[in-house]
Amino acid sequence: MANQNSRGANRRQNTTGGYAQTGANGLLEKLSTLVLMVTFGLVVYGGHLMYRQIDRPLTNVVIGGEFNHLLQQELATLVYEQINGGFLSVDLTKLRQVILDQPWVDQVSIRRQWPTSLQVKIIEEVPIARWGKSGFLNRLGEELKITDSSKLQALPVLRSDYGTSLEMMQQYQSMAQLLAPTGLKLVELQRDNLGAWRVDTESGVGLVLGRNKLVEKLRRFALVWESGLNRQLNNIKTIDLRYPNGLAVAWKDGILVGAQLNTEENPVRSVEG
Repeated sequence: MANQNSRGANRRQNTTGGYAQTGANGLLEKLSTLVLMVTFGLVVYGGHLMYRQIDRPLTNVVIGGEFNHLLQQELATLVYEQINGGFLSVDLTKLRQVILDQPWVDQVSIRRQWPTSLQVKIIEEVPIARWGKSGFLNRLGEELKITDSSKLQALPVLRSDYGTSLEMMQQYQSMAQLLAPTGLKLVELQRDNLGAWRVDTESGVGLVLGRNKLVEKLRRFALVWESGLNRQLNNIKTIDLRYPNGLAVAWKDGILVGAQLNTEENPVRSVEG
């Protein structure tokens, strides 16, 4: 019985010690959690204070770019009116879109400059060609509204009774590039109601292209031109490229000459017709 009581006493002693140890561990865990929460709160509070310190009201807007149709001061006023936050909180994506929506604005980039400034760089739309009698187109074929066009009369003219302004601009850019090696400058591009194309050049030479295979025809023309036809520049009225393997030249004195490709012997063979 004594032994049993002794074992019982020992068991109760061990059990009490386990409870004490568990309680100490729990207290340490609670203290650790409390310390972490306090630390996290201090970090958040400190970050908030720092954010408020940095997010100062914007007081200076610098507008950069070369402008012919936009007014720098009006753009600056627009930006000030659209600012909806401080140095950090201002919504640059929204601000950029508002500026892009303005007429004559092509591209916009915006960056913050410490401590209270915004740098706004704007690229203005550039008229590439005249559109019909009074319109103007940019590089994407979009029509521009221009009140004073007195300085833009030297731009090439695009006229179309068939298709869209985008198609006309794309063809103009392609044809101008294909004609560049010949030295002939495109000054007018026309497309009639049947979809047939005609090019007039600065030198007075007209090119009749028809409705299809425009790239192939202009490449063929460049080959014939460099093979000697260019020496007759001042005598040429029009060149008809609607033939499958050649072209026809109408001279200013009324004579018509055909030039046919002959790749086996000479690049070009001229025949009167």
